[in-house]
Amino acid sequence: MNTEKVCAIILNWNGAEQTLSCIRSLEACGSIPVIIIDNDSDASDYKKLLSNIVQRDLADTLIATQEEIAHETRRYSQCLIRNNGNHGYAGGNNVGIDYAARAGYEYFWILNNDITVEPGALERLLDTMHSDPHCGFSASVLVYADNPEMVQCVGGGTVYPWLGKTRLIGKKAERAQLPQLNLPTPDYLMGASMLVSRRVVEEVGLMDERYFMYSEEVDWQRRAAARGITFQVALGSFARHGDSGSTKGKSHLFHFYRNRAAIMYNRKFHSTACCVVSSLALASITVLQNGRSLKNIRYGLKGISEGFAFSWR
Repeated sequence: MNTEKVCAIILNWNGAEQTLSCIRSLEACGSIPVIIIDNDSDASDYKKLLSNIVQRDLADTLIATQEEIAHETRRYSQCLIRNNGNHGYAGGNNVGIDYAARAGYEYFWILNNDITVEPGALERLLDTMHSDPHCGFSASVLVYADNPEMVQCVGGGTVYPWLGKTRLIGKKAERAQLPQLNLPTPDYLMGASMLVSRRVVEEVGLMDERYFMYSEEVDWQRRAAARGITFQVALGSFARHGDSGSTKGKSHLFHFYRNRAAIMYNRKFHSTACCVVSSLALASITVLQNGRSLKNIRYGLKGISEGFAFSWR
């Protein structure tokens, strides 16, 4: 399998150890150019990434700021790009995708920094992409990092707009049983280990940065679908997924950004009635699920309020 047209993009925010572990799993699978985007982490965390990078062949390594990368077109085996702020999932990854497109890569493998890829993951993603001429996205099956025989998500999930919620497909299923399961087609693919075709960027554009975190990949894929671009789950591609460093333990930030993004998405793609009902439903769910944390409730309700007040104009 020719992987010369592929680069991996890893977004880091105060998670250098996880990011370096992710890079090591990529290196075990072969030679893949890696673009590391640091989303304005603490100085100590960034230095961990930097010290690792400078130990490598500097002749084929780029260390740059977001501003310095803006017009770069040359390819490197590794890039470390430091953003001028925390731009969220979409904004952070967009810096890397934009550079990768200018550098001429055909496929962008977007990876959460808490991913450990298994051997053959990229090859199966490419096989799946090539199996359908309309396919612009393919995603791995995610399994739990601490229990890789249990499925976390078969590529993506189902959207329930009237509740403002999503549900992962195949969660807690046994990995060995996947071939026998009759699973529904997902409404979207998760962006934790997702291969994206250059065609998506050329015809649809980048992810919408206004979400900051959550729902951006759902929005991206929906916009692509309007142009006839499909997505597929690569059932033979596996990636081990840990906890997200940005909202670990479902903190108040998780509830704020998740609820805000859900209502923003509904305002963009669904009716006013759906927005009202989903706001009420999501508020009820937030209160019921966080009875012991007034902070989570307060931030969750704030996210709903900001999402409802948001204007896409």
